[in-house]
Amino acid sequence: MDRSELELYIHIPFCARKCNYCDFLSFCASSEVQQKYINQLIREIENTSSICRDYHVRSVFFGGGTPSLLEPQYITAVMDAIRRSYRLDKDAEISIECNPTSTLRHKFSAYKKAGINRLSIGLQSANNDELKLLGRIHTFEEFLKCYQGARMEGFQNINVDLINCIPLQTLKTWKKTLKTVLMLKPEHLSVYNLIVEPGTPFAEMNEEGLLMLPGEDEDEEIDAFTREYTEKMGYQRYEVSNFARPGFACRHNIGYWTEVPYVGFGLGAASHFEEFRWSNTRSMEEYLAADLSREEGFSMIRKELHQQTVKEEMEEFMFLGLRLVEGVSEQEFLLRFQKRMDLVYGEQIRKFIRLSLMERVDGRLRLTPRGMDVSNVILSEFLLEEGV
Repeated sequence: MDRSELELYIHIPFCARKCNYCDFLSFCASSEVQQKYINQLIREIENTSSICRDYHVRSVFFGGGTPSLLEPQYITAVMDAIRRSYRLDKDAEISIECNPTSTLRHKFSAYKKAGINRLSIGLQSANNDELKLLGRIHTFEEFLKCYQGARMEGFQNINVDLINCIPLQTLKTWKKTLKTVLMLKPEHLSVYNLIVEPGTPFAEMNEEGLLMLPGEDEDEEIDAFTREYTEKMGYQRYEVSNFARPGFACRHNIGYWTEVPYVGFGLGAASHFEEFRWSNTRSMEEYLAADLSREEGFSMIRKELHQQTVKEEMEEFMFLGLRLVEGVSEQEFLLRFQKRMDLVYGEQIRKFIRLSLMERVDGRLRLTPRGMDVSNVILSEFLLEEGV
């Protein structure tokens, strides 16, 4: 790994409406608030660059919320600030998340001119009844128009987000969604199993017994079909939830899972930089009030500043690296922590190998295909007791 590599994450917290499953930091805001936010975001980007002088930026990711909700000149202004302040690689991967109803053709044109070269379009389902139940504000037909507009504008690296195991979904409806989307030949596909998060409308419905989720057997059938059909169509699964045509794995996300340093800008954005972790304030009022020309302003917005312990570094090495299909290197663990992996995690490794959920191949420990489908349960067991 090139130790001077850096990734930047730009958080745009604005949404037209909150979806029923969403617990992300997102909300509606007036155009005046949006403009103030972008101005402050640019100040944060510019005034953070001094700590990043020894790094070159390999990827930028605009996430949300719904970044495409913004007028495109704001995205251009942010990209201009990044170019002024950082060493941006000529071949940097620059992604933006898009909602089908908020991304019109003129925005794609502006994104191209700003240097954005990868789109991530949030479809979630090709079934309009399922979209309505999820609380999405677009239809599949609107997604098609958005996707075709992106292709006509020349984008050659597009991800489509899908969610499966959602209320009232069956194996039959999921097959139709997956086959329909892959007929479009996006370069990348993200498939997330629905998680009912506390505080969401879905959580309330679930408590009242109104959320008709697929059963465990149907979940397994849906996951098995996803594995088989994506492979048949030429997509390689390289991470728990991500599939790509050769050469199109998301560089930015691989950076997260292989612990490339990253700095996040904007409300609630997280950073992992030079052995420290921190998150920005989630209060818009506090964020906008900070004087980011002074160190005190950064002290005001940066919360939970924390230097990682060796225990935490080992945990992250395992439960981030094991999300990747290639798994983790036992030699790299030994070189980094001066301990054999078996000495620290022997009990967990033996258990999951015995259950055929994990395997050793050429000095690497990795999850089996079955293990990938239940990864959340497995990875939680790689948290260490205090004092280890």
